[in-house]
Amino acid sequence: MEKNPITDQLLAAAVRFSEDSIVITDTQLNPPGPHIIYVNPGFTKMTGYKPEEVYGKTPRILQGPKTDRAVLDRLKATLKKGEVFFGVAVNYRKDGSEFYNEWHIEPIRTRGRISHYLAIQRDVTERVRIQKMIEAKNIALQEVIAQIEFQKKQLHENILINVEKVILPSLEKLRRKSSRLEVKHIDAIKQSLKDLTSDFARKAGGAQFGLSPKELEIAALIRQGLSGKDIAKSLSMSFKTVETHRFNIRRKLGLLNQNVNLAAFLQSV
Repeated sequence: MEKNPITDQLLAAAVRFSEDSIVITDTQLNPPGPHIIYVNPGFTKMTGYKPEEVYGKTPRILQGPKTDRAVLDRLKATLKKGEVFFGVAVNYRKDGSEFYNEWHIEPIRTRGRISHYLAIQRDVTERVRIQKMIEAKNIALQEVIAQIEFQKKQLHENILINVEKVILPSLEKLRRKSSRLEVKHIDAIKQSLKDLTSDFARKAGGAQFGLSPKELEIAALIRQGLSGKDIAKSLSMSFKTVETHRFNIRRKLGLLNQNVNLAAFLQSV
């Protein structure tokens, strides 16, 4: 069997030169423990504490007023069960400044029993700052969207009131004095105004169908039951032009080569 080339000396060098903070403690989880028995230079760089200042002391010296108690309780419970712990909490450097510490703590087993804990620690303050900034921007964006939706609702209600209370009654008076063709056109206009307060115009003119403004106008008249000739006369265009628009409307609605009544379909949109 080939001998493992990794020696204790190589492992010690890997730990010593790691950019992450590495701490090894004993297994006494209750105060005044656990006790620190080793820290690498990465620990000194992150916290400001030299090895001789922390040996025999507890990692609790890094904790303070803003350290999340729930995270600490979960840490202790996880290690008691002999499991690996991952977590993030506020810690404090030697000079009292705060930083966000990300922990990864592994139980070290000797002959089947936990003899030490190995903690790999990383300063993730910048990452947490960016996450909080993104969360704040998301909250602000949600508030803007909510305000837009509120304003859209108010606009919709204002349009509805004006259509129902002012425009439709005026059109009804005009209808009583109009010819048969003018009545049909007025009815189409009334229906179009009602469509403004419904989903028809939004659906027909939206991404699903994408009817142009002129196609929407003709679709509204078709929806009212006007013939191609009546539409042509009403809109002062040729019958051929109306039929071209009708063809494009059917194409965009996916009704080409289908035996579907266009007026009935539009009424169902």
